[in-house]
Amino acid sequence: MQARGSNGNWAQFSGDPTQDNVLAWWFCLQEDYLSESCGTYYTTVSKADLTGSKAEQQVDLLLRSKDGSPSQNKHDWRDILVVDELKKSKEIRTKATLLQIGRCVRKVFAAQPTQRFIHTFTVCSTKMKTWMFDHSGPYSSGVININEDLKQFFQVLIGYTMMSNEELGLDTFIARDEDGSKITVKGPGIPEEIELRLDEMLSFQHAIMCHRTTCFLADVGEVEGVAKFSWVLDKQQLEIELLKLAGQRNVQGVTRIIGHSIITSITDMKHRSLNKEMQKLKQSHSTNQLSSDTQPGNELAFSAQPAHKPSLFDRNGEESNNNCVLHCLVISPAGRPIYKYKSPLELLKVLHNAIKAHQSLYLDGNILHQDISENNIIITNPDKADGHMGMLINLDLAKEVGSQQSGARHQTGTMEFMAIEVLLNTDHIYQHDLKSFFYILIWQCAHHSWEKLNELQRQGQDQPKDSLLREWYTRTYKKIATYKQGNMEAGGFEYILQEFPPDFKCIKPLCRTIQGMLFPYGKEGLIVGTPQDPDRLYNPIIKAYDDAIAQIEIE
Repeated sequence: MQARGSNGNWAQFSGDPTQDNVLAWWFCLQEDYLSESCGTYYTTVSKADLTGSKAEQQVDLLLRSKDGSPSQNKHDWRDILVVDELKKSKEIRTKATLLQIGRCVRKVFAAQPTQRFIHTFTVCSTKMKTWMFDHSGPYSSGVININEDLKQFFQVLIGYTMMSNEELGLDTFIARDEDGSKITVKGPGIPEEIELRLDEMLSFQHAIMCHRTTCFLADVGEVEGVAKFSWVLDKQQLEIELLKLAGQRNVQGVTRIIGHSIITSITDMKHRSLNKEMQKLKQSHSTNQLSSDTQPGNELAFSAQPAHKPSLFDRNGEESNNNCVLHCLVISPAGRPIYKYKSPLELLKVLHNAIKAHQSLYLDGNILHQDISENNIIITNPDKADGHMGMLINLDLAKEVGSQQSGARHQTGTMEFMAIEVLLNTDHIYQHDLKSFFYILIWQCAHHSWEKLNELQRQGQDQPKDSLLREWYTRTYKKIATYKQGNMEAGGFEYILQEFPPDFKCIKPLCRTIQGMLFPYGKEGLIVGTPQDPDRLYNPIIKAYDDAIAQIEIE
């Protein structure tokens, strides 16, 4: 490390720098040489200095745009461009340090869901390590010894302050003006582009390594639509292709396409940012003021090394064919997720429609969904959805029957709704999706229902604190499969039904009927096998819903 000498040069700093000394040196450098940069470094003195997240956390050093909030002491996670951890320890390759940086990255992505990647770095004593986190995980440079390679150290810390929005990983696809946000996408089957206004954000995923699916309401005319941003494998059949097939084959009960756009890919970003020795940085007046011994060149240069073996790399560290692309898909109509149902009757009607949609998707469209969950069934207005009260969405993991292409590389679905056979890594078939619908019904009745009832409706009962459903998502695949199988047996199933609140007793007969269809028992135990004619399973289940709905409407 170096500190400013009385003659304006930079003298050698102490060999064991403390955090306070490092910060003082850092801000001194910034004051003298970075006045014309795009970004400014700040520190936080308490957890209260950072807003925008429910979980409080302090950051040693952060970079913010000069065009952002004028506050020097208060910061929001949505404004952070780069984060840094300073440590006195000389050990830089520790899991704890990476996890600490990862927690910061997760909060940045939560506050900026459409951000493509984020730069971070750690300074441990006199060593520096830079990181870049994206959809596929963290990647790092080699370790920079600050005393031995001061020039590169300056290139990195100054380079961050001079990066463009694209180089910082910020979203450049959504345009913003005085009227709000808008996007431009290609319409289905037409060469013209469509400009759409975005409204409120509906949902986003908090994890770093996931599809990073983020959805906004979109103004598509008379009917509200949804703009969905997600990362998907470029080798799989894109959702838009499957939706086009569904439309051509007259599938009922799935959303229709308004527009789409392929924005970028992991490979493209890495080729432009890391494999080309990061971005070439324009020299500014501030960097030219550095002494000739420490003046950086015009590149921020370091090689990239994955911190693990993410999907983009094979076992030898070489780039594999599993590249991911960032895709924007606009669909219609919009709707509420099924867990926001308002009554037992509405719940049954929505599930009834969703199962019929799955039947049409599979038999008419020759497409298997493979990810039936409470997040992929929406409640719609029948007047604006061709008479459908419930519809299926999200074909990211779906595939054409008989095709090897799929977004799934292992067990697919949401843990608590996975069929027992899928948990045990059996090939996915239509019957497994029907079982997922059944698990969703149970989950809504035994779990979400309690949130919707007032004291009078509870009739003095409370939701079980040790719910049996907790075991459906807190264990390994194999243990969950074993536990679920016990729950689905005749004796075990009644214990599940006991967790329904009083107002949902009317659904118990339907649950028993469907349980008998999906988990039939004979003299020798569970009867395994799948009907060759899918309608032999679809139609009785749909009729059971019809009968239950009719009975509730009479009552």
